[in-house]
Amino acid sequence: MFNKKVLHNVVWELTLKCNARCIHCGSSAGEARADELTTNEALNICDQLAEVGCRDVNLIGGELFLRPDWQKIIERLTDNAIGVSIITNGIALTQEKIDFLSKVKLKTLGISIDGGNPDTHDHIRQVPGLFNKIFNVMEYVKKTGLNTTAITTLNKLNITELAQLREKLINSPFKAWQIQLAAPIGRMKNDLFLNQFEYYIAGLFLAQSRLTVPKEQLAIICLHDFGYYSKVIPRHTSYTTWKGCSAGKGVLGIRSDGKIQGCLSIYQDKFTEGDLRKQTLKEIWNSRKLCQWNNRINRYLSLKGFCKKCEYGLVCLGGCSDIAYSLTGEVGENPSCYHAIESYWKKATPQNEFEEIFKQITQGEIESFGELSGENLLKLLDIYYSYTILQS
Repeated sequence: MFNKKVLHNVVWELTLKCNARCIHCGSSAGEARADELTTNEALNICDQLAEVGCRDVNLIGGELFLRPDWQKIIERLTDNAIGVSIITNGIALTQEKIDFLSKVKLKTLGISIDGGNPDTHDHIRQVPGLFNKIFNVMEYVKKTGLNTTAITTLNKLNITELAQLREKLINSPFKAWQIQLAAPIGRMKNDLFLNQFEYYIAGLFLAQSRLTVPKEQLAIICLHDFGYYSKVIPRHTSYTTWKGCSAGKGVLGIRSDGKIQGCLSIYQDKFTEGDLRKQTLKEIWNSRKLCQWNNRINRYLSLKGFCKKCEYGLVCLGGCSDIAYSLTGEVGENPSCYHAIESYWKKATPQNEFEEIFKQITQGEIESFGELSGENLLKLLDIYYSYTILQS
């Protein structure tokens, strides 16, 4: 029986204008696009989202608060019974805005936290004093009862502060911690992207944290760019079982100029699927041409390297499209994969003490490293960096 396609979630970039210059920003946000949607066009899109049955919308930027009509857009969406969440850098977050978001029953308030201490966070965001400002305003957020999530984008500058950040968030009004990878696109430099060792150790740390920190105290979850069929690391992600990239399947992205993409993380123009100034959302969503690159057959045929021979290839389809494309220029092979790393180290010969420990861990044998605690995992990073310095 034919099942109607359901649009579960839309990520909508309200503006590319931003009051920060984050060094990991994939969209290189700063100035507004020359042709951003007018208020009438944006409100019409709100109605179109309701028409196609969209359930939830995540509003992002740039910085969404820099768009003068952001309140009107949120009100129109909520009037249409669409769940609304937002992600902000926190610079323009005030008590007045928090009161409004509480009044319209915002689903989730997401605030970017990219370091375990002020220096790291403010450096990554390029905004002095921002870290302390966020935690000061969170005391007011707590009074309103808003559901708040800290969103951390991982790179080499903040990976060693995971334990510090975890403790900071546990003892804060934040109710959840969402972690994602900084992809090497936009302003993000390749040398800041996590390599296979850092990526796997971060996954172990976050999985261990998810098991030891009560969900009621802080819900910890990784996004679609973490994981894939590990035989060692317990599930700690937003999906129960990974069944391939969801771009154009249950999700869509809307750019501030009205262009449609299957997922806003894949920011390149070649992944543009339509234009809301020329087509209706219903036409784009129901088109058989929508994200043909991501249908199961085409995606499977595009697999290369390890992904092509992987026993999970037909289900996984190469993992996160954004990470795969930003690393290789194609969506058919994703080096950031737990299963690929474990498979490699099953046969690889360690060259030093760090690699011997790392191989044991990826094969589920950790006797010589002791208890797999968060502290030990970050010590393992220290060992890795020591060997890296010696080799350079």
